[in-house]
Amino acid sequence: MERKAEKMNEPWTELEKIDILRERMGIGYEEARSALNLAQGDLLKALDDLEKVRNGLGQDWNFEERGQGILDSVKSTISNISHSTISLKRHDNTIISLSAPLGLALAYTIWRKPGLRMLALVGAVGAAINHFELEVASKEDYSHDEGTGEF
Repeated sequence: MERKAEKMNEPWTELEKIDILRERMGIGYEEARSALNLAQGDLLKALDDLEKVRNGLGQDWNFEERGQGILDSVKSTISNISHSTISLKRHDNTIISLSAPLGLALAYTIWRKPGLRMLALVGAVGAAINHFELEVASKEDYSHDEGTGEF
């Protein structure tokens, strides 16, 4: 009994904390490690958080579903960008129209070159003074096929 009390005063290793979480909550190593990391190493907070999740009060730690949600969001954003156009207009007349990915690549290339950057800024000011408009249009009828992961 004295040895157990002695051990309680010593700081626990991460592995011991994970073992305690696994034993008390009936979870696997990965979930216990994630709970401990999210609680910044605080064992009592990790136990409390896991209990809240079990009772439906805390955040859900289903990382697979979260990851799939993030992936679907990224796919949707890429699809929206790839089916968008950037147009330079003056008085409802289109001067030039580019696909959004091409327009972004062109803008990035111009911005990376100091001489072109200054020319682009002067051109932007001149275009604003002469009432030119930059229009970004999205074709909403396109979407990616979630079943195959293709766009």
